[in-house]
Amino acid sequence: MSDTLATFAGSVDGERHRRFGSHLARSRKRVFVGRREELALYRTTIGDGSQAAVLYIHGPGGIGKSTLLRPFADEAVDSGRHVVEVDGRTTELSPESFQAVVGRVPEGSVLLIDTFERCQGLVVVAGREAPSTDWYIDPAWDETLHVLPPGDLTDDDALALIRARGVPPGLHASVTAFAGRYPLALSLTAAVVARRMSSSLDWSPTPNIVETLLRRLVGSTPSSLHRHALEVCAHAMTTTEDLLRNVFGDEHAAELFDWLRGLPFVESGPGGVFPHDVVREALDADLRWRDFAGYQKMHRRVREYAVEQVRRASGPSVLMAARAANYLMHHGPFKMAYRSWRGNGEVYETPYPLQDWSVVVEMAKQVRGGEPLHGLEYWLDRRPQAFKLYRSSATGPLLGFLAHLECDRFTAQDATADPVVAVLMDHYGGDMSAPTGGVLRLARFLVQAEGGERPSPTFDLMRLTVLADWLRTDRIAWSGRVLSDREFWEKEMSFLGHETIDAGRTPDGRSHTVFVKDWQAVPVDAWLETLSRRVLFGPGAKAATAASLTAPDGGGPVGGELTGNQWDEVVRELFRAWNHEDVLAANPLLQLVSGGTSPERVRRCGSNSWTWWSHCATT
Repeated sequence: MSDTLATFAGSVDGERHRRFGSHLARSRKRVFVGRREELALYRTTIGDGSQAAVLYIHGPGGIGKSTLLRPFADEAVDSGRHVVEVDGRTTELSPESFQAVVGRVPEGSVLLIDTFERCQGLVVVAGREAPSTDWYIDPAWDETLHVLPPGDLTDDDALALIRARGVPPGLHASVTAFAGRYPLALSLTAAVVARRMSSSLDWSPTPNIVETLLRRLVGSTPSSLHRHALEVCAHAMTTTEDLLRNVFGDEHAAELFDWLRGLPFVESGPGGVFPHDVVREALDADLRWRDFAGYQKMHRRVREYAVEQVRRASGPSVLMAARAANYLMHHGPFKMAYRSWRGNGEVYETPYPLQDWSVVVEMAKQVRGGEPLHGLEYWLDRRPQAFKLYRSSATGPLLGFLAHLECDRFTAQDATADPVVAVLMDHYGGDMSAPTGGVLRLARFLVQAEGGERPSPTFDLMRLTVLADWLRTDRIAWSGRVLSDREFWEKEMSFLGHETIDAGRTPDGRSHTVFVKDWQAVPVDAWLETLSRRVLFGPGAKAATAASLTAPDGGGPVGGELTGNQWDEVVRELFRAWNHEDVLAANPLLQLVSGGTSPERVRRCGSNSWTWWSHCATT
C-alpha cells in the first residue's frame, strides 16, 4: 500500500514539476523581447546542423547572454535536435568533469555552454570575455567561428520589456532614465517597481537596487584601490592612464589602467576607456550615497584635471577636452536636457574661409525664412576670425556657424550695425569696454540649418567652443550669449551663474535674450568651484569667491537662499540620509543651523529623523 501511494505521489509531484516548468517557460517567453538580429544569425550559422559551427556570444554581465540561449534551445528542440546545456558556473574545472556533464553528444546536436570563460578549452557558447586570439590565429576557424556581442536593446524593445513586466505607464520614463536599454537593469528595476508601485509617481533607484546591480554587473574588485579606479572611470567622461596617474600617482596608474581596459563592461574610445552607461550610473550613485566626503574629493580632482586638459590642448583636441570637462555637469541635481551628443566625430568644426561669405549669408536667410540676420554681414566683414563653421563628417555640407566675438570694447559703430549690441550698450550706460588688458566675449550667432536653438551634435559643439574660450581666454572680463529661446535655456544658464538681459526684438520681429556673466566679480576658477558646489549640493549652494578658494575648506559647501523647490529637495535628501553622517553633514538645511556641523552634532541630529529639526535648532 505504501509503495503504491509513494508511486502515486511521485507521479503527482512529477506532473506538478512539469506544469511548473511549463509555466516558467511561458513566463520567460512572455518577457523575451527583441534580439531579432541575433536570432537571425543563429538560424544562419547553426541552421539545420548540416555543418559544424561555433556561435561565440560574449559581453558584460547582464547584457542578456543567458537569456538569449533560451530561445536558441527552444528553436533547436522544436526542430527535433538534441540539446545539451552546460553552465560553467556550476561545472567543475576539469576535462573529466566537463565530459561527465556533457555526456554523449549525438551528431547534429546543439551544445549550449553558458559562462564559457570558466571552462574554455563547442556549438553555441556564451561568456563575458571575447574569444582569445588563438581562435583567430588558427585558419581552421575562419568559416566556423561566428562572434556575437549582443548590445543594448532598442528603445522600442526596452519599452516592451518593462511593459511586459508590469511597469505602470506613468513610470516608464523614470525606469528607462535609470536603466537605459540594459536588459538586466531593466528587468531588475521593473520587478521592483511593478511589485511596489501602482500609481503614476516618480521613481528613483534605491541604494539596494544599485547595490544589487553592482554585485551582478561588476562583482568584486581585487582591492579598494581598484574599486576607486573604477569609480573614477565612472565619474569622468573617459579615463586615461594620465588621469589615473594624476589621481593615484605613478606607482599604480599603469596597472590600474590595464585592469580597467580588460573589464568586460568597459569600452575603449579615442579619448580613453569608459564603462557601460548603467554601470557608470550605478557606481557613481553608490559612491555618492556611501562615501559623500570621498565623492567630493574625487569630483574636484577629476574636475581640476579636466579643466587643465582644456587649457593645455591645441587644435581639434580642445573641443574633446572641453566635452570631458562639460560632462561633469551630468552629475548635477538635474540631468542636463541641453545636450544630445551621441558619439565622436559626427560634426567637425573648421575656421571660416572668406570665400564662404555668401554661403553663410544664404544659410542664415534660409534658417530665418528668407529674412536677413541683422548684424551678420557687418561682423563677417569686421571680425571674420570670430566665425567657426560646422560640417557633417559623413556628407560634408554646412550644418551651422558660430560667431564668438572678442574685443576690448564695443563701439557706437558696432551698435549702429547690430541692434543687439545697441541694447547692450544702452544697458551698460553707453560704455562697453573691458578694464586694461581685459577682453569681452560675445557669442552673437549660434545658427544651425535645422533644429533652431535646440540641442543637436552641431549646437552642442558650438556651446563647447564657447566653454573652451571661457576657460582659455586670458583675463576674460565679461561674456554674453545671445539666444532667442529664453524659456528653454534659462534654467541651464541660471545654473551656470548667468544673468539675463532682454534684448527686445530685432527689425525682423525676433526676440532675443543675452545671458551675461561678469567675470571680474566671479573669476573663472571661482566660477568652476561654484559649479562643483552646485553639482554636489544643489542649486542653492553658496557661490565661491576668489578669496574662498584659498580657504582650507574651500569656503564652505552651502549657504545663501533656497527656493521653494530646493527646500523640498534638501528636506527629502535629509530624510533619505539621516543615518549617514557624511551625507547628512553636507545637507544645505543642516548647514543653515547655527552651531556648525561637528561629527557629534551630526550624530545627534541624525539619531532621530522625526525630531531632527527641533533638536538641531535648539542645541
